[in-house]
This record gives sequence, structure tokens and C-alpha cells, in this order.
Amino acid sequence: MKKKEVVKQSYQSQEYDKIFKENIEELIIPFAEKLLNINPKNLREIPNDLQTTLERKPDFLKKVIADKSQKEKIKDFILHIEFQTVDEKDMAHRMNEYYAILYRKHKLDVHQYVFFIGTGKAKMKQIIEAKNLSFRFDVINMQDFSYELFLNSNKPEEVILAILADFGKTDSDTIIKSILQKIKDLPIENSIQKKTVIQLEVLSKLRKLQPQIIKHITAMALTYNIEDDVRYKQGEEKGELKGELKRAVESIMEMLKDGLAYEKIAKYAKVSKEFVEEIAKQIKK
Repeated sequence: MKKKEVVKQSYQSQEYDKIFKENIEELIIPFAEKLLNINPKNLREIPNDLQTTLERKPDFLKKVIADKSQKEKIKDFILHIEFQTVDEKDMAHRMNEYYAILYRKHKLDVHQYVFFIGTGKAKMKQIIEAKNLSFRFDVINMQDFSYELFLNSNKPEEVILAILADFGKTDSDTIIKSILQKIKDLPIENSIQKKTVIQLEVLSKLRKLQPQIIKHITAMALTYNIEDDVRYKQGEEKGELKGELKRAVESIMEMLKDGLAYEKIAKYAKVSKEFVEEIAKQIKK
């Protein structure tokens, strides 16, 4: 892989990591219940000073306090989660290092999960078998789950994960519109809505759906200061995406000047009638 591609991949991975780290406190309970089949009602902070030993610190680390009222004898444990966009071949060794340090420090079992949010299913090695060592961790592939599992949530942080899930036989345009409509309908502040839409747009790059996302964001009036938009802060993609949007608007403006009906323009440009009307208003100003 060329140096330029490695740098770009590293930058994009940081973008995705940032989204999950920003949202993890809201996501961890539904993640645990829906995807891991555990119910961590009581979570406690634990010191996250592993970075003094390792190059990276864990994406998510909490102590889970067992519910003593349950009949099953469940012990307290450490919940450790990593989010991966790349199918890393040496992931097992990294997870084993985390386990050894955490177990030595806390003397508790460590439940480890890697959520693979890249395309397809991860093939990374999950087991290490050596003399006096037997180790494994679990991989959760986001595309093993239906998009509806996330779309039906009332948490915006969870709704946007539908873009990473299994679409089944539903086309991407329908799903994108459903996600955006759900975000629009949620009783959240405008600032939260804006943040959620931006995060959705970033995640959509993992599925090569960003151009479609941009089109539908604009068409559904989920617009905001376009020059501050994340799609204009993405290096090499900036010119291409900005040019694509500019050409679409220019085309609509020409059709408006020719006197075409809004419905026909919307059909030809593949946008909503409301978007055409908005451009028409801007022309008249």
C-alpha cells in the first residue's frame, strides 16, 4: 500500500473512531443488550492508564457490576470493546496484550469484543494457541444485523448505525431516506440534529454511500451552512463533492430559467420538489 493511501486510511479511521467514542456512552447499553446479549445495568469507571504500557488506549473500558438479585451466579467483569474498520491480521495479539494487563490490574475476567464496521465480514484471527497459552476474543460484524434493529431506536446515536448494517433486499436510497426521516422526526435540538447528520455522512463513506447521503440531506431540507459541512473538510474529496453539488444546482437553475415545472425539474435532477423551490426562492432574492 502506498504511503499516501496509508495516511488517508489512518485519517479516516480516526474519523470513525471519534464518532464511536463521542457516542459510546449512549450506545453501550443498547449495544450490550441487542448485540452482545448481556445486560450491563451497573457500569463503573475504571482507570484507563494502559497507554503508559501500550501505544493505543482501549476504545471502551468499563467494570460491569453483576446484578446480585439474579439467580444465576454472575461475577463482576471488565467489558472491553474495540471498533475496527480494517480487518487487522494481528488483532488477536493486541487484544491479548490488553487482556493480560487488565486481568493483572483488576483480577477480574475480561469480556472482549471487536465490532467490525468495515465492509463485509472480518476474517481476522480470533484465537491464539501456543504452549501454556490459550486465548480468544469475539468479533461482532455490523453487517450481520438488520438495519431495522438500529432504525427503530429513539437514540440518534443508534439510528445512524443503520447505515452500517445489513440492508437485506431494501435498496440503499430507501434506507437512507428512512434514516434521515427518522433523524428529522426525533425530538432533538437542532445542534444535535446537525451533529447526527454530519456523523451519518462520515459513516456513509464506509459503505461508499456519501454521494447519495449528500443528495438526500439536501433534498429533505436537512441542510445547514454548507461551507462548514464535513464534506468540505475531507481533503481530496472536497473538490469532487463540491463540484458535483455545484453542477446539480447550476443545472436546476438553468431549467428554472427555461420555465420548466418544479415537478419535472425534480424528476430530471433526482431531488425533491422542495429543494427546487428553495433554489427558485434564492434566485428571486
